[in-house]
Amino acid sequence: MKLVCFAVLLSVVVVANAVQYLDCGSKSCNIDSLVVGNCSVDAQSCDFVRGTTVIMTLKFTTNKEISSLNNALEGNIGGTWVPFSNTNACDTTTPKCPIQSGVSATFTLKLSISKLYPTISVPIKAELKDKDGVDCTCFEIQGRIV
Repeated sequence: MKLVCFAVLLSVVVVANAVQYLDCGSKSCNIDSLVVGNCSVDAQSCDFVRGTTVIMTLKFTTNKEISSLNNALEGNIGGTWVPFSNTNACDTTTPKCPIQSGVSATFTLKLSISKLYPTISVPIKAELKDKDGVDCTCFEIQGRIV
């Protein structure tokens, strides 16, 4: 009984920290949840504090087999999408690639926020692309570098 209560409490805490996002074209995966640092679900934007590392955790379910994934993270500064991160997402996804169709997976990204970044509000777009360059997932959130 204690284990069941703990599991329910844990799931409530995880859901409470999930961030609202705009799906910008997920094709071969469904986004289940997104957690960004300490950003709360009701926040208008997520704060990215200079000199810290922000951890993003994306849970998704595949609609087809995924043999490879690349992460592309961009910020829209002055109307131009500027790349922040472009990595092999399989390295930080559980389970590792290849991921079978219908499987739930978790991608984690550690993003260092440089002290040199200006204080600015910035729309952020993150994509996980498969080997063909097709968006497995794509989401946008509003961020603030503070």
